Amino acid sequence: MYNKDKYKEILDYVKEDLGLLDCEIKSLLSSENRFDSTDTCADKTGSRELFLDISDFLFAKSKRLRPLVLFLIKDALKKPKDNALQNTQKNNVQTNKDIIKLAAALELLHSATLIHDDIIDDAGLRRLLPTLNVKYGPKIAVISGDYLLSLCLKTLSELNRPKLFEYFSENTLNICKGEIDQFFNKNKVVTIEEYIEKSKNKTSSLFVAGAKSLLYIMNSEGQIPDEVQNAILNYVLNFSLAFQIYDDIENFQNSNSDKSSSDIENGILTLPYLYISQQNYSYGMIDLKNKMQDKKLHNEALCFSKEYLKNILNKAKESLEPLSLKYKTDMLQKLVETFEI
Repeated sequence: MYNKDKYKEILDYVKEDLGLLDCEIKSLLSSENRFDSTDTCADKTGSRELFLDISDFLFAKSKRLRPLVLFLIKDALKKPKDNALQNTQKNNVQTNKDIIKLAAALELLHSATLIHDDIIDDAGLRRLLPTLNVKYGPKIAVISGDYLLSLCLKTLSELNRPKLFEYFSENTLNICKGEIDQFFNKNKVVTIEEYIEKSKNKTSSLFVAGAKSLLYIMNSEGQIPDEVQNAILNYVLNFSLAFQIYDDIENFQNSNSDKSSSDIENGILTLPYLYISQQNYSYGMIDLKNKMQDKKLHNEALCFSKEYLKNILNKAKESLEPLSLKYKTDMLQKLVETFEI
């Protein structure tokens, strides 16, 4: 389990930004005139019920990790220790508004991918709520995901920065490639390198798209050096990979509980299972039905995966080292520590 105390400290640190993010998403939804809960005369069935379920899904308890990373980067870069950037940054109010819109677009796109993932995986629950796929069927669920994608594009268009569409479209393509590769590799033992590449596409892409877009918005006057931007992008890539591996380890540890992931049932081998499968072709020792593993192999796989996670988390920390003398990177460091096992 991730360190909830440290994570709560980070959430409190960006509490104001997260509140503005929720307001922005609510504003986008209400602009469609379908989410006004005060409209007692409106039809409570059919499409209105669907839109209310979409709203409930968007505001159900979640880590809000992707926008949270944006807010921490924004804060670090806007408050260098010598105040150089802070003093030269113009139109801070407008920049902050644009960053909130960017975070909303990122969260909407992430939510759209989750709805589509639930269709592919035939998942029953998401954020402790019945999935739209279960409640309405795949056709309406697909359209619901597309609806959130459309809201994402609408929000990006309001920022009037065509470059952001390039970042989002490039990384959305990567997500689709990762999903396609995963589908055609079901029940196959891929290499760990292939697993990492798939994770970069499926998980890291959105984090990277957000970070690139944020840097573009904040660097309108060219005051953020290239080496600083590269360090931030390296941090985001390694942290997002670590987050995926952390999630895989947690699911592996819960493999005998109701909290376990559906990945293994769907033929998707995550890092610990890849380790087991590659040890003398011993994958046959896993009883999928009862989710039981050979105890020795189970422990070896867990140790291997934790060490792999540790190395990538260290890379994320090392990415910040060149920035630590000038920028406030302590909360970004704390975010890494939150997911250390």
